[in-house]
Amino acid sequence: MGARRTTERDRAIAGLRGFHQEAASFRQALRGYERALERICRRLEQGEALHEVMRKIGVGDLRADLADRLAQFEAARHRMRAACFRMSLAEGLSIGEIARLWGISRQLASRLVHEALDDPGSPARSARREGNGALPPRLRAMIESRALSKHHH
Repeated sequence: MGARRTTERDRAIAGLRGFHQEAASFRQALRGYERALERICRRLEQGEALHEVMRKIGVGDLRADLADRLAQFEAARHRMRAACFRMSLAEGLSIGEIARLWGISRQLASRLVHEALDDPGSPARSARREGNGALPPRLRAMIESRALSKHHH
């Protein structure tokens, strides 16, 4: 069991570090978006037409880049939680205790624990599942439509 706990600990640490890195990257993308919004407001205050300002700023690319960063952030958060939940389970916590610890419903904790247990060693399957399910459908559709528009240009 000790080797298994080490494996769970390693996964939890990797998940936490990955989420930390994605949080920093997302924060940097948000700062860039904030700077762009400030430039847009200044130009509008100077009387420029909105559509001209948006074209100059490249609002479509900014929006798509931010949506991509958000998707990566959410996928990393999902991986981190699943790894931490699995480690907590290995340490003897119940699903109810995990749910209370993280301030989420028992149903969500159960789903995340079972996802982690169903596929403990396949990063490819895990990444595919998270890519399809970690984001709200509307945001996922925005990202997918952006990817399609890149291929058509």
